[in-house]
Amino acid sequence: MGSRSQKIDPQVNRALFVKNLAYNVAADELFDLFGKFGPIRYFPPPPSHATSQVLTTPSQIRQGIATNTKGTAYVVYEDVMDAKGACDKLNGFNFQNRYLVVLYHQLDKMKTAPPPSLEQRAESLEQTKQANGIA
Repeated sequence: MGSRSQKIDPQVNRALFVKNLAYNVAADELFDLFGKFGPIRYFPPPPSHATSQVLTTPSQIRQGIATNTKGTAYVVYEDVMDAKGACDKLNGFNFQNRYLVVLYHQLDKMKTAPPPSLEQRAESLEQTKQANGIA
C-alpha cells in the first residue's frame, strides 16, 4: 500500500474509530468491508464481553452495543499503512445507506479529568448563586 519510507501524520495509527453505523450491522459485514484494506489484527475475544459484539472468527473489530455506543465500532489493523488506506477511502463512504465517519482512535483525547465530586459541585453552585445574587 505505498512506500513505507514516506512520512505520515503523527495521529495516524492502527486503530480506527468508526461512527454512524446502522444499529443492525453485523461484525462480519464490517470485517468484509474493512478487511479489503489489509489484515485486521488477530485478537481472541474475552470469555464474556458484554459491551461488544464480536466475530465468530477472532479479530479486532469491536462494535458498541450499549445505548450510548450503538452505531460505533473500533477496527485495529496489523499495519498502520493499511489503517491509513482504510481511513482515507472509507471516511464518507456510503455503507448500508449511511455515510461512515472513520477516524483514527486517539487515546489521549479520551482521557479526561475525573468528574467533580458532589461536594465540589455543590460548592460551585453556591458560588454561582452568590455571584448572581440568587438566594
